[in-house]
Amino acid sequence: MKSSRFAVAAHILVSVEYATRGGEVYFPSTAIAASVNTNPVFVRELLRKLSKARLVLTKEGKGGGVQLARPASAINLAEIYQAVEEGPVLKHNTRSKDLCCPVSCGMDMVLDPVVSEVEDALLEILRERKLSELVNKIGKIADKTKK
Repeated sequence: MKSSRFAVAAHILVSVEYATRGGEVYFPSTAIAASVNTNPVFVRELLRKLSKARLVLTKEGKGGGVQLARPASAINLAEIYQAVEEGPVLKHNTRSKDLCCPVSCGMDMVLDPVVSEVEDALLEILRERKLSELVNKIGKIADKTKK
């Protein structure tokens, strides 16, 4: 099963920055859950991970919500990915090995370099992209829809 944690976490952070640019100091988690159209428990789980990674600050109670811990231009997409995803995008076969089969016994070893290369390439691309780029593109889309 493929994970959507990164996509949802990016959506959360873009929403927070977009709201900040609109004058919000703290963006409520209820508004985030509505924007993402997902379970608020899932949003809170991701917010805990983003907070632990020092990407967001949260404030509870009246007037509370979420804000970025630093400028969107100082957050790259690799940080978001690493904060919320569990392990590499490619996974090994988790089924037990047939100890009589050299293919079964050797597949993890021969796939390890491929899995590592794919993860390294993914992180390299994500490091080059800033959260602010996504927010700027959303702003342009929003401007076009207002016209």
